[in-house]
Amino acid sequence: MHKRTVIRKANNTVKQLQAPRRHNGIRAVSVAKAMRMMIAAQRSLNAQKPVVISQRTRRISTDRNWVNALEIERNPAWVAPRAGESYVWGRNDPNGPAAVVARRFTIGNDIERASLFLSVDNFAIVLINGRSVVIDNPQDNVSFFNPGRSFNIRRFLRRGVNDIVIAAFNFPSNANRSANNPAGVLARIEIQLQD
Repeated sequence: MHKRTVIRKANNTVKQLQAPRRHNGIRAVSVAKAMRMMIAAQRSLNAQKPVVISQRTRRISTDRNWVNALEIERNPAWVAPRAGESYVWGRNDPNGPAAVVARRFTIGNDIERASLFLSVDNFAIVLINGRSVVIDNPQDNVSFFNPGRSFNIRRFLRRGVNDIVIAAFNFPSNANRSANNPAGVLARIEIQLQD
């Protein structure tokens, strides 16, 4: 049921992006490519050794250890990352208009609280365990970036193995990431386990 919901929402996003009024916006081809990249990232998670969360509080942030993640230089306008975390973009296409990164982690106890902080230039789709957490509306402004939002993700997580997949998009969809049109994503998951 959750995968159907994600596919339905993605298809609605594609329809919205195909609307005639969006001449300079992201193209459906880019969304379809990103969806294929998300499926490939999900498969790549099987080869990744998961981070094991067993201490009371744990933070997992984007860095080079995520599937397909390439650490990139932070644009001065973006939120400064904390120690040990970085803005990333897709290793498979470091200057491309879209990137998909993923991480697998294991939770060894019951969850008391969990949050996701997400900062992205320009917009993103975030899935946790195949369920959509964030589906941003496409932005039609080259200078737009999201300075950071927090989401309560406790209900998306479970004891055991968990996966997060993030598809990030630059604008316009045919423009590569560059100094004049930067793109990047920073994600931070903070989990507090019950005693």
